[in-house]
Amino acid sequence: MLALAVTLAAAALTGTPANIVSKARGDGWTFTDRRGLTLYTFDRDEGTPGQSSCNAECAEAWPPLAAPADARATGDWSVIARGDNSLQWAFRGRPLYFFKGDPQPGTTFGDGVDNRWHLAFMPMLTPREVAVGRTVLGQVLTDIRGHTLYSSKSECDKECLSTWEPVVAPVLAHGFGEWTLVTRSNGLRQWAYRGQALYRRPGADIAPGEVSGDGVAGWTVMLLEPAPPLPDWATVQASDAGELIANSAGFTVYTRAPNNNSRRFALAGIPGGANSAMAPCDSNACVEAQWQPLLAASGAKSAGSWAFIKLPDGTLQWSYKGRPLFINLLDKKPGDFKGIRFGARAGSRFTWAVIMRSGLPMQGVSAG
Repeated sequence: MLALAVTLAAAALTGTPANIVSKARGDGWTFTDRRGLTLYTFDRDEGTPGQSSCNAECAEAWPPLAAPADARATGDWSVIARGDNSLQWAFRGRPLYFFKGDPQPGTTFGDGVDNRWHLAFMPMLTPREVAVGRTVLGQVLTDIRGHTLYSSKSECDKECLSTWEPVVAPVLAHGFGEWTLVTRSNGLRQWAYRGQALYRRPGADIAPGEVSGDGVAGWTVMLLEPAPPLPDWATVQASDAGELIANSAGFTVYTRAPNNNSRRFALAGIPGGANSAMAPCDSNACVEAQWQPLLAASGAKSAGSWAFIKLPDGTLQWSYKGRPLFINLLDKKPGDFKGIRFGARAGSRFTWAVIMRSGLPMQGVSAG
């Protein structure tokens, strides 16, 4: 069955339509068009198989990937008919879209918008006992409960096993691709990836995403895809809500985002325009007395999703995924994030958000 899965994955890539390009990365494949523009999927499409839930104003912000009139389904690729009778490509039943907010090929500003838009992605194949998860270090191998997996430079036996637990494979499991099996001294078989036997750290990593064992006495996480780069000024600060991105002095960095209570702005979120969620903070509505733009130093260079917005006086302000960045003057020490209280009132088009080191939205904290 595993061999069949590998074959089907290869077929999905070799059968990719002519106007779509697959891009390999450590944990799977993303997709672009021939120009290099990133493709996305929309969570709401899961409830409407064979059709798109993004139309009208939504489709202006998220243009569909058009399919030619003679397009035919092949493997994981299919064609759906839109309401205007045009055709759109879909991958594994999910219609594909561009994001109008991506300024150039290679950018992925649409990933995570409204917590409903994501990169079109085909994950790597793993055994049933292994999965892929996100941590502050990047995408890593995990067990099926989401706990980080590790490898060691030396054999783990006897006292070592009081801290580290092998990822045991079923009796009838077979290796495939870069996955192999290691037989331990007690006869149990253990999964290995690229020749590295896999372990979890059950006594220390309690929740998914924790990486307490990385760097401990020769142990390293099984890192598949490193986290996106940070600009030179960025620091990581601990807070009650997790690790936050901060400036060089340790103060939390904020970005203006569409308020999810406003459907129109949640769907759009396109950079530019005085009323845009991504417009610079240049009006009284921005509560100028409480916010300070995060300005770029002379000679600063962009890094991944971190770039610049030019203010009216020509000064450059740092931005993240097209949204300008600020410091809130109510924050008095590293780790404070009092600024999330702004802009979350009913009827507000905008809210303020911090940027978590994990890349995920802040959990367990109200912005109200």
